[in-house]
Amino acid sequence: MNQDERIEQFRKMAKANPDDDLAHYALGQALVDAGRDAEAVNVLRHVIKLNPGYSRAYVLLGAAQQVNGDEDGAIETFQTGYAAAMNRGDLMPATEMKQRLADLGAAPDAARVFEAMNAAAEDDPDAGRDPEEGEVRDARTGRIGQVMTFNPFGDEVGEWIQAHISQSSWEAWMEMSIKVINELRLDLGDPMGQKAYDDHMRDFLNIPESFFADKDYAG
Repeated sequence: MNQDERIEQFRKMAKANPDDDLAHYALGQALVDAGRDAEAVNVLRHVIKLNPGYSRAYVLLGAAQQVNGDEDGAIETFQTGYAAAMNRGDLMPATEMKQRLADLGAAPDAARVFEAMNAAAEDDPDAGRDPEEGEVRDARTGRIGQVMTFNPFGDEVGEWIQAHISQSSWEAWMEMSIKVINELRLDLGDPMGQKAYDDHMRDFLNIPESFFADKDYAG
């Protein structure tokens, strides 16, 4: 599948699921990969409109703005994204955006971070308490939920999911994964099909990229 075909496949998926932030993010990523950053900017702005906490969307949007020569826009995006990432505890995207800000001669906006953290605390009924037995602070939502009782893959990725993802978020991914497989027509027996599945799962559940860094998809 060439890049144009891949973009059209993701575009159809996004059109079929207009409120699905993950589908639109996948389209934005495909556009960036194809060097179509100007098109990607509007798509990624829509992702953030759908989900203001989507940390990786800020990283990709800011990078696309930089390519288009919009440094002021990129700084604004990275500052807002850094606050969102710190609020969710997404340390890897936060670190990347902090470095990108430094490269642009700017820095995170401390007031914006403070405002985001306070707003999240007000919206979270479980703010200020630790998970109890049988509960977990969900890495996807930041909320406390029921702990999973099994390792879904029997490996270190599954261990991380069991330790950091609530049962409800896992069930949400199971529902989303069916859409991903069917609408992208993924063959999980094909290494690149497995990679596409892993990429979507990683973004949906907020799994650290380091778990996939050494995975060989060459087949």
